[in-house]
Amino acid sequence: MADDLGAENLACYGNTIYQTPHLDRLAAEGARFENAFSTPVCTPTRAMILTGLYPNRTGFLERLDSPNDPEKKNRLPVHLKTFGQVFQEVGYKTAIAGKWHLGDFQTYPDQPTSHGFDEHCLWVQYWDGKRPSRYYAPHVWENGEYADYGKNVFGPDHYADFLLDFVVRNKEEPFLAYFPMNLIHGPLINPPGLKKLAESKYPEDLGKNERKAGHMVTYMDGIVGRMLAKLEELGVRENTLVIFTGDNGTSPGLTSRLGNFHLRGGKMTMNEAGTRVPFIAYWPEHIPAGKRTQFFTLMDVLPTIASIAGINLNHKVDGMDLSHNFYGLPGKDRDFFNMAFEGDCYFVRTDRFRLHEDGRFYEIPVTSNLSRYSMDIIEDDHSHQNIRAFLQGKLDEYMSIKQSDTSYTIVPFGTNGDSFKNAQQRN
Repeated sequence: MADDLGAENLACYGNTIYQTPHLDRLAAEGARFENAFSTPVCTPTRAMILTGLYPNRTGFLERLDSPNDPEKKNRLPVHLKTFGQVFQEVGYKTAIAGKWHLGDFQTYPDQPTSHGFDEHCLWVQYWDGKRPSRYYAPHVWENGEYADYGKNVFGPDHYADFLLDFVVRNKEEPFLAYFPMNLIHGPLINPPGLKKLAESKYPEDLGKNERKAGHMVTYMDGIVGRMLAKLEELGVRENTLVIFTGDNGTSPGLTSRLGNFHLRGGKMTMNEAGTRVPFIAYWPEHIPAGKRTQFFTLMDVLPTIASIAGINLNHKVDGMDLSHNFYGLPGKDRDFFNMAFEGDCYFVRTDRFRLHEDGRFYEIPVTSNLSRYSMDIIEDDHSHQNIRAFLQGKLDEYMSIKQSDTSYTIVPFGTNGDSFKNAQQRN
């Protein structure tokens, strides 16, 4: 799961200047979901993908940040079951590497072991009140110990190496490796390689931020390629399901190019660019190649991969088992999905319409990237009153869901005024 990577960053989703050959191959040989969605920001998606629960049910509706949480209350509660625990309980070896962003390691050193991961290697966002680098010279919480690596270590490579070593050691038994990557989140940097490939399609007028971002995208793709090559080398490619996605839309400081259409990143916005992410499922000889147009949300990951592994869930989740979409088979699809953000921002979305909590009603044709991302508000159009009434009912039902367990408190990022609404990025 890449960080701050909207679907529009990948060539297989229409980007015409960034190079992503390995992911393009996965998309060509596997299932490429055209309508996959996350939340608009980091923490809520990370809680949602792990637990399969609505953000308003878990209470994880906003980003977490340690300086805004002086008592360090934030953490993913242990009683919220993750896919790590689901797979661990039936004998899988489990590991996570990259970015956690669900609680402070210095205060809660049992993370993520208590959430079902046998091994972990994760960027330390804060330690002794300081924020270490996520890229060069990373500080890492590695199997219960704090490690400060030097400037010659590039964090994303270190996390990839950790997971590859885990796979090598566990190739003879079932394993689950979760890689919430740091790339391509800011600060924008030049990774230690693949620059020539990254820049091979850059137009002369490309901005300096987009140049660095493109380099980061290509390097991220290269890491995916390394992991695929290792599965091939170990002889486990045919019985290993590989899924690639992103946690939310691209940073609003970056503009992606899809031919002549230029799209500003939508992170922190409740629109298509803020919530649409790539989602590719690759499993040779099991998942037929092709485009999937059905809805898929990252909340659906837990029940879907559990079903594929033959695991019966013994607890309730909000996500759906959409494994039939992977296989290209008929089954119960998502007719709509709901989204929540910052406690009072909601929408419900069907394949054609989206209704917000404040009454905004959008028609979303998806015949092209331009039509998908350039939505029109429908005003006083009586021809759509039936669908609007249906959506209002679903939205009211969804908005009535509150945090199911109030024994824990979540301190959000926005306590210093840096919030979704204050940034005026609602649309």
